[in-house]
Amino acid sequence: MLFFLAMVLNEPQRSKLEEVYHRHGPSMYRVALRILNDEHLAQDALHEAFIRISENLGKINEVNCNRTRAYVVIIIRNISIDIYRRRKKRSGLPLEEIEKFPESGPSLEELVIDNTMFDAMVTKIKELPAHYADIIALKYFYHYDYEEIALILKISVKNARIRMYRAKQSLIRLISQEQEVANND
Repeated sequence: MLFFLAMVLNEPQRSKLEEVYHRHGPSMYRVALRILNDEHLAQDALHEAFIRISENLGKINEVNCNRTRAYVVIIIRNISIDIYRRRKKRSGLPLEEIEKFPESGPSLEELVIDNTMFDAMVTKIKELPAHYADIIALKYFYHYDYEEIALILKISVKNARIRMYRAKQSLIRLISQEQEVANND
């Protein structure tokens, strides 16, 4: 934490960053841990997130609000996903691990296809407008229900459901457009 505070020049910004850290740090760590399944990588993601937050501290008006909570959760989510992808690219699955897969479960080919499809879907979600990508992330990556999403985004539950519907429709359109381009080539 001292590293982050040293980066911030003036006292009001230092106290704001410290307040963000104390208020939202534990939940940010839990999000990173859920994505990365590694305590050390989750800590790295948290540090990287606070570096990014300190660079964009002006975007935070009020520390103790759902908008700020959503902002920091989205930052930690994106950083954690990036770390997960970098780690996945660098470390192949050792032969010993391949032999441990049970015969009755999904095959190695199915696991690779599932991971590839997941990566493709995440790429498509990132192409959506931010308000659609965020609601999909909150629902399907963080498993918030519509009531929690409505609180985080400061919208009604009905609006959260409508926005989710529109986000899904936009995602379907993006995927359909990609399929049409692939079929025309």
